Amino acid sequence: VVPESSANAADAEQQRKSKNPRWLPLESNPAVLNGFLSRVGVPSQLKFSDVLGLDEELLNMVPQPVHAVCLLFPCKPIRKPRQEALEGREESRRAPASTFYLLQHKDFGNACGTIAAVHAIGSLARSGACELTPGSAMERFLLAVAGKDPAEIGWDLADASELHEVSEAAARSIEAQTQTPGRQDKVDGHFVVFVAVEGRLVELDGCMGFPIDHGPLGASGEMLKEAARVIREEFMSRAPGNPNFSVMALSSEDVDVDMMLSVGQGAADEAKVQMLVSMGFAETAAREALLAACGDEQVATELLCG
Repeated sequence: VVPESSANAADAEQQRKSKNPRWLPLESNPAVLNGFLSRVGVPSQLKFSDVLGLDEELLNMVPQPVHAVCLLFPCKPIRKPRQEALEGREESRRAPASTFYLLQHKDFGNACGTIAAVHAIGSLARSGACELTPGSAMERFLLAVAGKDPAEIGWDLADASELHEVSEAAARSIEAQTQTPGRQDKVDGHFVVFVAVEGRLVELDGCMGFPIDHGPLGASGEMLKEAARVIREEFMSRAPGNPNFSVMALSSEDVDVDMMLSVGQGAADEAKVQMLVSMGFAETAAREALLAACGDEQVATELLCG
């Protein structure tokens, strides 16, 4: 989604239009994003999973190593006050020059979920942490935009027909658990992604106009915890009690999540899963929470609510 309050100077400067229709929004659902990744050439061991909460014990449940953290947040209570706060933080604009970043032009429509995924994979590929399938859609796109500025990369993504088609397929896939909004619909939720660049935590938001530097990371393994701290302090604190936050982590652990879930099926039986789904929680998150809670639906609900 492109927030109405977002200041995107590039849109005012460039009077061009994308050849593709406005993009459909991706659901904040690991299965949906993983479907997108698998179709554009990302290795199968790189997968998104739900982060059930930002407390330390819940963060410890997330597969490691974590390469990126994706956040969906409600725009209206957060976007404007956060922009104003960032204006007074000059250090936030000092992200490393090697950061992979693109602008989200207005022609995109509700493409912020796709852009978050592209930001994450682009950053990993640039750092050498991710080897894409040779000749894949993502590899060809990244090679084509090498050396271009963020505005140009944004337009190239808006015009990337193959990536657009894959994103549309993911948005409409059977993994999606909610009805896909229309191309012209206004959606309040907005995706950003946190990545590690040259030992620093960098937030990538295509609507902000620049990558946001959150400072140096500590020892290996702290990326998830540092991102969680920023999410708590700079996002959730501005909308206490708001349920419309969702956090996912992109990890590369070679773990068969489906097998783990099936082993614990006795705890996470279908009736309890469906009860949590009826409350608005994603099915995968419901299963994982029930497993963590040893089948106790009340404890699982508390985990899901954070």
